[in-house]
Amino acid sequence: MRIMSYTFYLLPFILFTLSIIGIVINRTNILLVLICFEMMLLSIILLFLFGTYFLNNDIGQLGSIFIMTVAASESAIGLSILIGFSKIKGSVAIRFLNLLKG
Repeated sequence: MRIMSYTFYLLPFILFTLSIIGIVINRTNILLVLICFEMMLLSIILLFLFGTYFLNNDIGQLGSIFIMTVAASESAIGLSILIGFSKIKGSVAIRFLNLLKG
């Protein structure tokens, strides 16, 4: 078991807080909200990988691969909805999202 240092957990914490701040500050552009959400998932992946390194097991790597697949599918679905929305409305503003209701 390696000596655990809390400085390795500083980078994922900073990324997570920056992504939350990005979502709170910019509520008008859907694309930037999706990018901030992907940055959140990246910080969680980094946290799992650092934990895997310190605990000498492969469970965190398996979890990070699972999170990457969920992030990729979420990104693909979100971007396809975004492309359809921009073709309909001509803008990617969040205030027009109620047009997507069926």
